[in-house]
Amino acid sequence: MVNGSQGRTGGGVTLETVSDALGALELLSDRGRLTVAEVARCFARSRSSAYRLVRTLVDRGWLDADGSGGYTPGPRTMQLGMRALGRAHLRDVARPVLERLSRETQETATVSVVTGKHRVCLDQVESPRQVRMTVALGVAFPLYAGASGRAILSGMSEQQLAEYLATVDLVRLTANTITDRRALLARVRAGRRAGYVVACAERDPEAFSIASWISGTSGVVGAVAVCGPMSRYSAATAQRWGELVRAAAREISAALGGSSP
Repeated sequence: MVNGSQGRTGGGVTLETVSDALGALELLSDRGRLTVAEVARCFARSRSSAYRLVRTLVDRGWLDADGSGGYTPGPRTMQLGMRALGRAHLRDVARPVLERLSRETQETATVSVVTGKHRVCLDQVESPRQVRMTVALGVAFPLYAGASGRAILSGMSEQQLAEYLATVDLVRLTANTITDRRALLARVRAGRRAGYVVACAERDPEAFSIASWISGTSGVVGAVAVCGPMSRYSAATAQRWGELVRAAAREISAALGGSSP
């Protein structure tokens, strides 16, 4: 028997209820189908209490009634699963491209995924040089600061971009962080025309990065980038590597069924 945690989260919702709801989804993952009786038995609930729990999950889209007294994965469950698979697929597709990009540039190559108003680095191949830049995996960074984030903005539609700029707070992270909305919009559109974005010390005062956006079947999903210490930056290097990064983004996007930068 699965026991829920005790206590309250506020608003009358108990931690036990939250735990049981997650437990029901885990049970569904194992069995593929649930009944109210199974939820009642596994979580020591009355039948009426189990029914309310199940109906809440149905109302929120996590479960679907199958018409024969059982419940199967709902659209929200499917959506979450597809997103998880999509990110795993992105990492697998991008890995050999990152390895090649790092060999060609001798710098660190990264792939990031967009999540809300942020981006998260999924994977990286570090530079073979003794002095190199690395990115913390799994940490959320704002889209407006740095090449990977601004590349993602460059891949957005004008409507998506307008919605983002209307709601985000542009907080200065370094002396070079762009905090003026008009200036940021101009830089984003310039990146869209070029097919890649260059950023110098915008998020990290000691790093430069060059990135291009990655598209899937539903639009922009992330970015591929090269980053290194500012001591190795030059305009000529940025242009040469910009073409390499744009080509890498095209290759990854094609594998995901998306359009090229």
